Amino acid sequence: MKKIALLFFAFSLAGAVHGQKVYAWWDAGVRVGYGLTGLINTNIIDDKNYEHHISTGYSLGGKFGMFFGLYNGVTLEGNFSTYNQDFDFFRDSKTYDHSIKWKTIDLAMLYRNQRNGVYVELGPQLSLVSKVTQEDQYDPENKDVSAFYKKNYISGVFGIGGYIINYENFTTMLGLRMGYSFTDMVNEDGKNAGYPTPSKDPAYGSYKTTNPAFVQLNLEFNFALGYYGRSSCSKRASLFKM
Repeated sequence: MKKIALLFFAFSLAGAVHGQKVYAWWDAGVRVGYGLTGLINTNIIDDKNYEHHISTGYSLGGKFGMFFGLYNGVTLEGNFSTYNQDFDFFRDSKTYDHSIKWKTIDLAMLYRNQRNGVYVELGPQLSLVSKVTQEDQYDPENKDVSAFYKKNYISGVFGIGGYIINYENFTTMLGLRMGYSFTDMVNEDGKNAGYPTPSKDPAYGSYKTTNPAFVQLNLEFNFALGYYGRSSCSKRASLFKM
């Protein structure tokens, strides 16, 4: 029976748990993400004097999964993340580089459907902004700009992926995760100062929100902790540890 449980956690296959009824199971692990990051502001996107550059960031943290039945569950995550946006702008017959970096603690609660070696996840993420810095060749002295950005923002997260390594109660999963903030990252002081482009003069005709976004590869290392179920030879459900 223990061998059957191990196969269930490794592959999430219904056939691996025939002969028993699984009501719930748990796993925990660490994750790392790396890929494209940026700030979406339609004023900047439509400005012909601005050119965006490919920008990347990363995240590292832990997760805990609670599954109900075989396939459906909720994962709770806490991650330390660094995001970047690089671009340049043309002004006074010269081109100036401008980059923005922000560090966050990301707290996510994601619904996950996980079966046949494949998972799909969806849910909200709260990002607590710890610091925002910029490198602006037009205004090189102005580096720490945290005071012009909000302390937090909320994003929607969607991801897909699957198993790449399975060994007993240990699994490695690789996926693609996307996120987009539904709230503006710039605060009232930042709006009045023209952020995220304070060097822009004259100001744009109307204000547009600044929304963080990312598309990253997501790598997980998970350990099955146990499950709550009932075997065919028992009428009572029991807690089984790995």
